[in-house]
Formats: sequence, structure tokens, C-alpha cells
Amino acid sequence: MIAKDKQKHLAVGILFSALIPFINIYSLLICVILAFGKEVYDYLTKKGTPEVLDAVYTIAPTLLTYLIYNLIK
Repeated sequence: MIAKDKQKHLAVGILFSALIPFINIYSLLICVILAFGKEVYDYLTKKGTPEVLDAVYTIAPTLLTYLIYNLIK
């Protein structure tokens, strides 16, 4: 079972990849920046628990969409 926190990060990643009209390297880069930026924010403000795995769960859906899109293309 995936932890509730990780499920939220996965949902945000799915939403992000669904909202991008086309997946390219720049949109993937934006996703990575936002995901790790959120973890840096958590670290600096102490308002959350920064975890690399949270960023991975956020990035995974966009990365998967990017890879599938480029394999089909």
C-alpha cells in the first residue's frame, strides 16, 4: 500500500502530466523543478517533511507520459 502522502504526490504528478498539452523535455523539466522546489520549500520553512521520494512520486507520472509519448511518436 502506498502511503497517503505519496498518494497525494502521485495525484499531483498525474494532474500535472494531464494538464500539459504536449509532453516535451521542457515540461518534464518544469515538473522536476516544481517537485524538488516543493521539497526545498519544506526544508527551508520547516512547514513539511522534505523527502526525495515525494519528488519522485510527483515526477514519475510526467516522466512516464513523456517516455510513452516519445516511444509512440
